[in-house]
Amino acid sequence: MTVSQTNPGQLHSDDAQPPDSIIQIDLNHQIEAIERLVATGSINDRANAQRFIHYAKTNEITLDSMWGRLGARGKIIHTVLAVPNAGRTAMLFASHPHSQDDVISLGGLLDYVAKQLVKIDIHLAQILLEPKETLEQQATMAGGFEKLATLTYLQRPISKRTIPPEPIWPQGVTVEQYRNEIRDDVLAAVLASYEQTLDCPGLFGLREPNDILAGHQASGKFDPLLWTLLRLDGKPSGVVLLNPFPKQRSVELVYIGLAPIARGKSLGKQLLRHALRLLDPKRTRTMTLAVDDVNTPALDMYKAEGFESQLKRIAFIRSLRTESRK
Repeated sequence: MTVSQTNPGQLHSDDAQPPDSIIQIDLNHQIEAIERLVATGSINDRANAQRFIHYAKTNEITLDSMWGRLGARGKIIHTVLAVPNAGRTAMLFASHPHSQDDVISLGGLLDYVAKQLVKIDIHLAQILLEPKETLEQQATMAGGFEKLATLTYLQRPISKRTIPPEPIWPQGVTVEQYRNEIRDDVLAAVLASYEQTLDCPGLFGLREPNDILAGHQASGKFDPLLWTLLRLDGKPSGVVLLNPFPKQRSVELVYIGLAPIARGKSLGKQLLRHALRLLDPKRTRTMTLAVDDVNTPALDMYKAEGFESQLKRIAFIRSLRTESRK
């Protein structure tokens, strides 16, 4: 569904949706706004909202960037929460629409919030939705977001029984642990791996290079021991980046990629095996990752190495980098 199918004139018209129908949420409206965000239509919505707020405080998730749309009686009918992350990105969470009128109203709120994020130097806004959330997808696109990819989330157990064989490196290949002195080389390898990639190619060029690395480092707990640079004939040509989540005894494969010159040599599989062998089964129970559904070579590799599909999400993005220059 395109924005034009939801009547963009109505969506952005000041007459149809007056600016004073949107408010930034303060402490006085926080519970009501979160209720709309987590609403299931049950009598437990208030309790669920309180649990959400407690979870946010416990996990240091800021609730400062939250906006609501008011209905005719001054009650909040839709909420959008933006959670800024390192690397000048933000993840957005929104209320669930129940009708086409809600799609238009919520889409307008998402568009407004995205414009507010430009003011705090956010370059990329993201939303993840379940495939069955069709009205949510329509509202998201009405808010100026584009579909990036359908992501499959995979998981693999980590134990002594599941340790893979040692990687076999062809002649000319070396690997080294991350350190600050090779940061530029790691970044060069990451950027080179974006060329002709099958994994979320729509992200190419949307972020500053340093923001990309900052975003990768901020996922979970950054541990340089779990970041590996691959060189081919001395040239930075691949990376595998793991970040642990100690409380969950899990590690996320944040990113793995190869430059075009390193592809077709089974180096992806060897890099993955190298990364798996870095983990201590006493401290880590699972490895998780997300991969673009169209990247069938990567999906085949992961499944061959013991990963199993857990769920799917549709990723939407809106580039704010160009809007910030206007």
